[in-house]
Amino acid sequence: MSHLHSSSVAPCLLETWHLTESQLFYWLLKQCGEETLAFDLLQETFLRALQKQKGFCDIQNQRAWLFRVAANLLTDERRQSHKLDYNYNFEVCDDNSEEPPVVDSLAQCLPKALKRLPPNDKAIIESCDLNGMSQKDFAQHAGLTLPAAKSRLQRARTKLRETLKSQCQIHLDEQQRVCCFVPNKEK
Repeated sequence: MSHLHSSSVAPCLLETWHLTESQLFYWLLKQCGEETLAFDLLQETFLRALQKQKGFCDIQNQRAWLFRVAANLLTDERRQSHKLDYNYNFEVCDDNSEEPPVVDSLAQCLPKALKRLPPNDKAIIESCDLNGMSQKDFAQHAGLTLPAAKSRLQRARTKLRETLKSQCQIHLDEQQRVCCFVPNKEK
């Protein structure tokens, strides 16, 4: 992704994107089965969020909004796939275009990391982050208050982040985005 200065982008967008990007990519990959298409749709989702500018901060459930936009883009792509140009390659912005984007490879670590989480943490991350369920709906389904569900999700994300760091030896760049990692060879 291009280097964006936090002054030109709503801070809430950067924070939400940082927390959502990997899960959103993995969800798109699961839905379409094509890494290149999933990455393209991920980038288009980010561009749609950028277009909202500071209005993105007014969205009540930003994560769900991103998943909804991605789902709509995927639906549009499926309807018009014969009109799309698959030769366009978003990887050209990488310094080393022979290597796939980090998020493509990192998606392989997510299922292993999720298996290491306690069942409650795994359930809320899969429901809210990977499947786009709203925190409110999850709270109702799990018999929790909305604040309790939000707290549980934040704790689960923290545990997942730590698990990913240890399992995949993740390194973050200056903007706290994943820049590189070494997957654990453990099966």
